[in-house]
Amino acid sequence: MTQINKIAIEALAEFKDATLISHPDFAINRGVEVATAIGKVMKTCEPYRFMENRIVRVLRGFIRISINLREYRVSEGEALYIGQNSVAEILDYDANSVVDLLGFTLSAENENIKEEYLVGSENEQWMEEYFRLIYTISATQPFDRRSVEHLLLSLHYRIVDSIGCSRRTMGRKEVLFRLFIEHLNTHRGKHDLAFYAEQMNISPQYLSRLVFETSGTAASDWINRAVTLQAKLLLRSSGLTIEQIAEELNFSTTPYFCRFFKREVGITPTEYRKNV
Repeated sequence: MTQINKIAIEALAEFKDATLISHPDFAINRGVEVATAIGKVMKTCEPYRFMENRIVRVLRGFIRISINLREYRVSEGEALYIGQNSVAEILDYDANSVVDLLGFTLSAENENIKEEYLVGSENEQWMEEYFRLIYTISATQPFDRRSVEHLLLSLHYRIVDSIGCSRRTMGRKEVLFRLFIEHLNTHRGKHDLAFYAEQMNISPQYLSRLVFETSGTAASDWINRAVTLQAKLLLRSSGLTIEQIAEELNFSTTPYFCRFFKREVGITPTEYRKNV
């Protein structure tokens, strides 16, 4: 797969910020004003791929963000735990929003998540204690990596175990819908509903019905959204021609891809590439 626009922790060190603490595979930044930070690393309504696990805590205001096609409104006191290799788009935010940001890779590779968890405001107190302790230890010289790694693993389990338990009570349709979205994010560029139904061992008719009943949106619209998101990422990378992108995304012809993209985005792939 072609390399696309990515944000890795190591790139954050390039931005001079007195509140940022950055080490290999780990970075923490507290009290970030979103309005000031936008444009330094990310732009609104543009997709980026996070290479490591991220936690965004909203201390004031709100941010509206899409993670792997699912949209979240994270308000004051809440946090979003985002798995590695996720595609994120900041859709909107309060002009006065302030957040804490944490990025990390767990040394136990199998523990790194591939999904996302919304952490409710009822967990704000213990989340603050973790962030305060991680930040304090990280700022101490010499850097005590082992202590930070244990804290990060503890924080990971606290979130996954406490939030994940509620997912185990989900109904079959909700479970299948989440699986459908996971397949959309894994098999980018596949347009056929029957392909996803086969991956999930159910009929296309049943998949179409359950997706609409669960989300209120047609399965075909979800598929188009996933293909459009991947197209945007590839166009941002500037490494492929429009023709090559059309081929990689399994369009029969380049004009067909261009018509599809303009219908979904409102501008042509060439215009989009010029504007990013």
